[in-house]
Amino acid sequence: MSIPSTTPDRSVVERTLSVLGAFDTGNVRLTVSEISRRTGIPVATAYRIVSKLLSWGALERAEDNRYTIGLRLWEIALLAPRHSAFRAAAVPHMVELRALTRSAVLLSVREGDEGICLESVSGSARPLRRSWSRGHRFPLHATACGRVLLAGADAATWERIRTAGLDTHTARTVTDPAALRDLVTRARRQGFAVADGELLEGVVEVAAPVHDGDGVAVGAVGLVADGGGTAHVRRLTGPLLTAAVRISRSLAAPARTEGRHHSFTDNLRSRT
Repeated sequence: MSIPSTTPDRSVVERTLSVLGAFDTGNVRLTVSEISRRTGIPVATAYRIVSKLLSWGALERAEDNRYTIGLRLWEIALLAPRHSAFRAAAVPHMVELRALTRSAVLLSVREGDEGICLESVSGSARPLRRSWSRGHRFPLHATACGRVLLAGADAATWERIRTAGLDTHTARTVTDPAALRDLVTRARRQGFAVADGELLEGVVEVAAPVHDGDGVAVGAVGLVADGGGTAHVRRLTGPLLTAAVRISRSLAAPARTEGRHHSFTDNLRSRT
């Protein structure tokens, strides 16, 4: 899985990034042997890289000879403009939305052919499921946030989706690209999307777009709740749409006053 390189220096960087990339939401604690298997890097080399990352603070030692992502790496990640500015604009409204609906609230963006959760607030009734936790990547076609994010996708993205095929997650997952396009068009027209039990059985999602100061959709805010039919969706939609408008206003206001509007929103758009 390591990437061939013509220069030793680049090889070291690539291998180091591969070690960090071995961690994900399903593998938050790994041994050196597991890192080696997941990256294709020899165990001895993986151990040397892990030791360097450990001394710098990018990794931390856990129990049973396992390692986790370190706080120093997390602190650096928080400096990313897309995360920090978006989160600052959204979190107060997300907390208020959670209080109103007692449902988990997500803030997400599209990165290539996947969605990624930038921030989440667990629902009052029960903890947030891992499928929608912070940092988790999710399929665009089987989620409400994903369909909102697909509303701005270009032709190349749709072609990749069509040729790659749409994975089935439950019996309700939409796997026909034409049907997905219709759902995305409907979401764009009505201002929100719904996915009922398509990623996980018995879970309903409702999502709405977040816009920048130019009116361009740069992300999605969504609610995740136990399924409850059409009436349940109607109950969630009003507060969700209000929150989306408020987040959009908060996102646009500081960018205008501080003269950094275009650089921030261009950064958001460049990753899609």
